[in-house]
Amino acid sequence: MSDLEQQHSESNDVSPARWLNAQAKGARGAFAISIGMGLVDAVLIVAQALLIAWIANGALITKQPLEDMLPAFAGLGAVFVLRAVCTWARAAAGAWSAKTITAAVRRRLYRRIAALGPARLQGYHSGQVASALVEQVEALEGYYANYLPQMVLATIIPLGLIAVVFVLDVIAGLLLLLAAPLVPLFMALIGMKAERRSQEQQQSISRISAHFLDRLRGLGTLRIFRATERAAADVEQAAEDYRARSMGVLKVAFLSSAALELISAVSIALVAIYIGFSLLGFLDFGPGPELGLLSGLAILILAPEVFQPLRRFAVHYHDRATAIGAAEQITQLLAEPLPANVLAEDAPRSQYLKPLEHDPDSGLPQPQPVALSFDRVSVRFHRGGTSAGLQDLDLKISAGEKVVISGPSGAGKSTLLHLAAGFLEPDQGAVRIDGQLPPGAGGVAWVGQRPWLFHGTVRENLTLAAPQAQERTLWAALEYADLAEVVRSMPEGMATPLGEEGHGLSGGQASRLALARALLAGAPLLLLDEPTAGLDPDSAQRVLKALERLADGKRSIVMVAHDAAAQRWGERQLVIEQGRLVEDRRA
Repeated sequence: MSDLEQQHSESNDVSPARWLNAQAKGARGAFAISIGMGLVDAVLIVAQALLIAWIANGALITKQPLEDMLPAFAGLGAVFVLRAVCTWARAAAGAWSAKTITAAVRRRLYRRIAALGPARLQGYHSGQVASALVEQVEALEGYYANYLPQMVLATIIPLGLIAVVFVLDVIAGLLLLLAAPLVPLFMALIGMKAERRSQEQQQSISRISAHFLDRLRGLGTLRIFRATERAAADVEQAAEDYRARSMGVLKVAFLSSAALELISAVSIALVAIYIGFSLLGFLDFGPGPELGLLSGLAILILAPEVFQPLRRFAVHYHDRATAIGAAEQITQLLAEPLPANVLAEDAPRSQYLKPLEHDPDSGLPQPQPVALSFDRVSVRFHRGGTSAGLQDLDLKISAGEKVVISGPSGAGKSTLLHLAAGFLEPDQGAVRIDGQLPPGAGGVAWVGQRPWLFHGTVRENLTLAAPQAQERTLWAALEYADLAEVVRSMPEGMATPLGEEGHGLSGGQASRLALARALLAGAPLLLLDEPTAGLDPDSAQRVLKALERLADGKRSIVMVAHDAAAQRWGERQLVIEQGRLVEDRRA
């Protein structure tokens, strides 16, 4: 089963708690080490209590010589060292399990987001998605590093220590046995409220991330309308809301700790009173009169240790509440249905794509153009499917054709491109590339209205499409896109850094750099969404000439355009209105 299929099956109709536990299977060995070290530490605690009690009894009651007690002192020192080693091993194993699981979750979540594509993620704010990938995944660490191992230890260790106390004194064991179950009872009652508060807090993180990113991206608009102060106040209010929710979670966590401390303190006090009265001879029933310093001191040392695993569990119970809230956000993304063409993504690309040849001089890929067909394709948007994106579209585009699509806004032009790119799946009909290649399985390059250039150098933006491309191939691609001279004139040439969204290049230069990147990808089908929109006539003409060189009988090109010059560039013009193909003519 592929990772994507695994996500698809594991995230549907699964509660966040069950989903969290299912992820733990990836680090069973580390969990076993963490729990094993905790159990060894519990055995060492018993040995420590008995050794301390034996030394005190020997020094105060039996008056043993110091040299006779040296082995006990050496054993006690060894116990301290071994306990330190166990504590370190537990922490290391917990950290490793958390790192392994969160890395796997982040990897699967990233693949799911990439597989869904921009069209299917339009219902999510980019800040919300980024928060899920970063903050929400990190919020899972405490659950795996601390909560899960401690949950097992908090069940086993108190019962084991109480059993040891029972052997030493039955009444002391009964007192601890009656008090211990009160701790998880109060934790459960308080924990339900903590879980709700934590879920609200995680949702607040997503909202504030989206809110802040919106204001940051729209900073130019805010300045134009003199709304920066209002935007700052909005961000401050959102941050204050998050602070209040975080404090609410902490209040509940402190309440849980206070309740636990009260129960454990009262229980330990009762045991101490019983042992004190027994040693002083005030109790003449049960095992009290026979209780000696050795047994009494050992019980007093062990009594706090009975509640120590429960104390740790209470501290880490907050990690569970945080993880549940984060899992709500993560599983929501993982539950987004994947189209069939993405579920088939692990299939070998070679069964679809024709072998790609390269020019011996430049090293540029020389693809063979492919045909594109839409067979009675329909796509509906909005609730209830009332708005048609495309209706019964039948369209055949031959290999090597240069097709330009026009029509009014909202007619379905971008929907057609999204279908061809695999960003969308039709509600009815089928989209095929070269008769068999499913969209989304490769063979397609995309250049949008505002081509996205990443914050990095010119070279890094080019090698995104061809990581192994040689320097001569990169320059050849820039020559094809009529951008080589521009890059040579830059201060650092191809190593010149670009800002986000191509800051440092004009609109036309950014479009031509995107075309060079598409050329390096070697895709036989090139999809363009208004590549000349917003450009001056000279820049637009340069882009169209670069497109002509890119086509050159090696690629099929489908372009959406409103510009008259771009429409005339195509050898075939299609007009779409209200989701239907109303005109199909050749130049």
